[in-house]
This record gives sequence, structure tokens and C-alpha cells, in this order.
Amino acid sequence: MGEQGGQLQYWIELQTLYTHSRYLELYQLRSGNIERMIGIVLAMTSSVSIGGWAIWREYAFTWAVLIIASQVVSVIYKFLPFKSRIKPLSSVGSELSVLVDGAEHQSLEVAFGMMPEQEINDLRFSIRAKKTAIMKSAFSGMALPENTQLMRKAEQRMSAYFKSHYPELNHD
Repeated sequence: MGEQGGQLQYWIELQTLYTHSRYLELYQLRSGNIERMIGIVLAMTSSVSIGGWAIWREYAFTWAVLIIASQVVSVIYKFLPFKSRIKPLSSVGSELSVLVDGAEHQSLEVAFGMMPEQEINDLRFSIRAKKTAIMKSAFSGMALPENTQLMRKAEQRMSAYFKSHYPELNHD
């Protein structure tokens, strides 16, 4: 590998780590919003159904169906996978942000050639191992489905961040 091969690989690792950190942050926000909306809809459906039943007794069957449906959704809602991901997403997001900050701090030594190639390579794999350990610890046995829209948004945020913080770099 060339003189700057390790530097380039480290830079790519840093950008990938930053992107994944933003992706998980966006995923957490999305999951929280879904949870909140389901909770609001269930609360409103239940309240409106009971109120509607009291006011329009001739539609009692309709109101009863709405109440039963909201109760069924309430029970199922507790077992939906996105709900169980919210807490791990929060902890992973925080831990990856700390890892990103540390990796970015060390990037100065990498960029100015203050480290030999082997040290850069070891550092890169150390960062990757820490990321894997963080993910396994939070999501042991749980899969996180990919959301391409959120990934694109995370990549855009990464690109904007690196363009604003490192304008001297080529951002093609």
C-alpha cells in the first residue's frame, strides 16, 4: 500500500463511523416519532369512541368496534419491534458519538503523517472493533432493518459536516 494508503483508509473509516452514528440517531428519532404517534392515535381513538358512544348511542356497534380495535392495537403495540429498539438506539448513539470524537481527534496525527502505516492500520481496526462491541452490546440478537432514506440523510449530514469542518479536503 502507498505512503498515504493508511491515511485514506482511516479517513474512510472515520466518515463511515460518523455516517453510522448519524444514521442511528435518525433511526432513534424516527422510532420515537412512530411510538408517539401510535400512542396519540390510541389515546384519541379510545377517548373519542367512549365519548361518541355516550352521545350517539345509535352507533354503539361502531364505537364498540373502535374501542375493541384500539385495545387490540394497544396489546400488539407492546410487542412491535421498533419499540424495543428505542432504548438501545439511544445508548448506541451516545457511545458511537464518543467514539467518533475520539477517532476525529486522532485523525490529526494520521493526517500529518505522525504515525507509521502499521499504527494507523491498528488504530483503524481498533475503532472498528470498538464499534462492533458497542453494536453487539446494545443489539444482541436484535436486527435493525435498513432504511435507505435515513441512510441517505445520514450520508448527507456526514458530507455537510466534513465539508464545513475540513474545507481543505477534496469532497468528491
